[in-house]
Amino acid sequence: MARPDKISRFLPISFANGNSVRRFGKHCPSCRAMVGSEHMEGIASKQQDKIFLAAQARCPSCGAGFPVRCVITDDKRVHRVLLPHWAFRMWLHMATRNDPQPPGEDNWTLETPQTQAPQGTVLPDNAFVTRSEEVLGRFQGEPINAWIEYQGQRFVFERAAPPSGDTRLDASELLFEGRLIYRQA
Repeated sequence: MARPDKISRFLPISFANGNSVRRFGKHCPSCRAMVGSEHMEGIASKQQDKIFLAAQARCPSCGAGFPVRCVITDDKRVHRVLLPHWAFRMWLHMATRNDPQPPGEDNWTLETPQTQAPQGTVLPDNAFVTRSEEVLGRFQGEPINAWIEYQGQRFVFERAAPPSGDTRLDASELLFEGRLIYRQA
């Protein structure tokens, strides 16, 4: 049976048509702040070109908890599930009993030597950056700006850096404040 974990640990999930879901968020029903997948505990699984997601979210702004249950199709549309949360979660547990587990601290992996350094840019702490006023949520107690501008180029938020420090960047990505990864727009 699949083990519940932070939803952000299940992402990204790719579809056969090339689309992928790299991040996920829902508005808090109490304060309307955006709650990202790093604040959701549950299960996300791809079954027949749909992502089924059942989780319990905790708003970092107001502390309210709320259930999240939805289906994401390969065109990235999010559909509400009308089943009660307990019934959908139980069905998803049974449907994912043979799925591989998301990586966790208790899993053993073989270490492979790093042959390539990150290709993207790691911004120094003193870099001059313009931040958007739109905030997508919070990570480690700090706001996540929707986009930043650095050296005249705009970068949009992509994902949070893994806590392990093993950050791999594509050529079009940059690491901001040592914790947030932005992709060139």
